Amino acid sequence: MTGRGTAAFGIRNVVADPVSGRIELHYDFDDASASFVERIELPPSPDAQDSEAFQDAARLLLLVAGTSYYKSQAPAAIQIDVPTTQAERDLVSALYDHGLREFAYTNGLAVPLLEEIRWAGNPVPASASASTGSEAIGRPLVPFGGGKDSTVVLSLLPEADAATVNPTTTHHDVARILGRELIAVRRFVDQLDELTRPDRLNGHVPITAIVSSVCLALAVRDGFTSVVLANEQAADEPTLISDHPASAGRAVNHQWSKGATFEALLDAALVSRGIGVRYFSWLRDVSETDIIAILSGQTEALGRLVSCNRAFAGRTTGATSEAPQRWCGECPKCVFTFLMLATRLSPEQLKSIFGADLLATTERNGEFEALWSEVKPLECVGERSDAAGAMVALADDPRWAMHAAVVALHSS
Repeated sequence: MTGRGTAAFGIRNVVADPVSGRIELHYDFDDASASFVERIELPPSPDAQDSEAFQDAARLLLLVAGTSYYKSQAPAAIQIDVPTTQAERDLVSALYDHGLREFAYTNGLAVPLLEEIRWAGNPVPASASASTGSEAIGRPLVPFGGGKDSTVVLSLLPEADAATVNPTTTHHDVARILGRELIAVRRFVDQLDELTRPDRLNGHVPITAIVSSVCLALAVRDGFTSVVLANEQAADEPTLISDHPASAGRAVNHQWSKGATFEALLDAALVSRGIGVRYFSWLRDVSETDIIAILSGQTEALGRLVSCNRAFAGRTTGATSEAPQRWCGECPKCVFTFLMLATRLSPEQLKSIFGADLLATTERNGEFEALWSEVKPLECVGERSDAAGAMVALADDPRWAMHAAVVALHSS
């Protein structure tokens, strides 16, 4: 694997056309070693009017999506050529640190990654129309991931529209079960094969931040008044505390861009530009236990939704997928979701959903134990107490108490 680059990463400019829906994001490294143009395609809107707010939202997307390209060399400096408010600067500073902590940790890089951010001049004054905002949903848009949390939010907000970046058949199917037709957005990551070569620095980026910023641009153009997320309380719990010499003692949170801190930073950036779209999560103070209680009543959706990242691999290409997405039954998200649903559903019901009973043998015991260990999996799973509490509950549930995994894990 190559080491860190020395040339500054450049966040250059954005070209956004509201009518065609095409947004181009331009980046490079200042030694000319690489340049990138990411393309976002919102649905065309022949009657759309350009606005300062839409251009501001597209520029915010430029700042956030740059993490996908910065990581290929991860230099100590970035150069930002577009004007920014102080709130946008606060967002960038946090995002390129905490949002890339997992990337730094898995690659053995020192944190914070950035030693210098070269801004374009002084901060732009906050908009005179800026306000503190509120959580009034108005006309809401929900970024829909096809999994349990966004399914719960759509079921609770019948007035909401739903949008998905690079949707699959599963996204469309679950949305229709919930009475929605998805707004499909395409994201094309430039030079993806080159970026993911084995000899390149690679790893996790704050994808929720990127998807949220795409949906905000769509919301501004199409007159939505809020972008309502399905980010739950558990997202604020650090995944682990690093013991790597380069980042020892630093918190690493796989779900940082789902957390309350990022949510507040992004909403503040919108307010600083006077953009009249609020950004918040409907599930911010909701526990995994309560989410599962709501979800267990969505019988039809449960048979089709998928909270498994492996099922949706490769969706950064912009292409649609016609193959059915199913649970892999092996990854931490599958194991966690199975465990939580088991507190509400029978073995027969879960086997029909997952295609297997993950608690019937001890094969996955290591994956289950990791859910409440000090070092959780680098995945979107719930709090340690959620998982441990669920396993204790299953030991007292006659439907599950004699399952091999439950017996072994409860006794240990």
